[in-house]
Amino acid sequence: MEGKDVKIPCRLAAFDLDGTLLSSDHTLSPENRDALRALAANDILVVLVSGRMHRSIQPISDQIGLENPIISYNGGMVRHATTGEVYHHTPVPANYAMAVVNDCIKQGLHLNYCLNDALYVAEKNAWSDLYEERTGVPATPVGDLRELAGETPTKLLIIHTPEKLQPLLRHFQTDYTEKLYVTQTQAEYIEFMNPEVTKGRALTALANRFNIPIDTVVAFGDSYNDESLLKTAGFGIAMANGVPPILACADYTTTTNDDNGVATAIWELIL
Repeated sequence: MEGKDVKIPCRLAAFDLDGTLLSSDHTLSPENRDALRALAANDILVVLVSGRMHRSIQPISDQIGLENPIISYNGGMVRHATTGEVYHHTPVPANYAMAVVNDCIKQGLHLNYCLNDALYVAEKNAWSDLYEERTGVPATPVGDLRELAGETPTKLLIIHTPEKLQPLLRHFQTDYTEKLYVTQTQAEYIEFMNPEVTKGRALTALANRFNIPIDTVVAFGDSYNDESLLKTAGFGIAMANGVPPILACADYTTTTNDDNGVATAIWELIL
């Protein structure tokens, strides 16, 4: 950016949630809420984009007062916040879903199984409690996730310590190359989705649906799964707390999520 007096042309603004729009305690600050409301008041389509389940994003959309589509499950689902209309849904094939289930059983790993926007686990434990605390989504224990064989979940999610996840991430990305999209979305999360799913592809489809040129799309993100989002948008904004690949691919870096970096960038660059 040449200077703060130069405003970015923006007709659609897309926001990752955790680590970006939300503070580290996973709450929405009044400053960020008001900045998004100001965008909407200026006829800019405000879209929340997250790896979270749709039902976990809905309350945040309601806090802001949005009546727009939501991109959930890292792009696996696009669903309208108020009408409930599903624009598209790209689930994990049943055979690969069960392969991940079996791998997790063998290795004693906790797995979240997201089906029909409901969350299933083998048993409730500290990891399912952590997820519920962060997202507000309660888990339903089923005893054995193999009982769900034949189903096509929207997403699968392993939760474990950051130290444990690094070798696991490499293992699963190697084992499921070209079969599943495997990514780390938070320090404790590895997520599995259909290989056709990315935030960037969902953003492109949504912009096309509303006849919005992609060069008038601005996107905010902080983590690995936001790379396609920032690269797809006409202008990508990284949070100062972002991981190195996000900082490297962004057109601009704002302050951290705990310093209202979203609001800062909106007022400086867009409005």
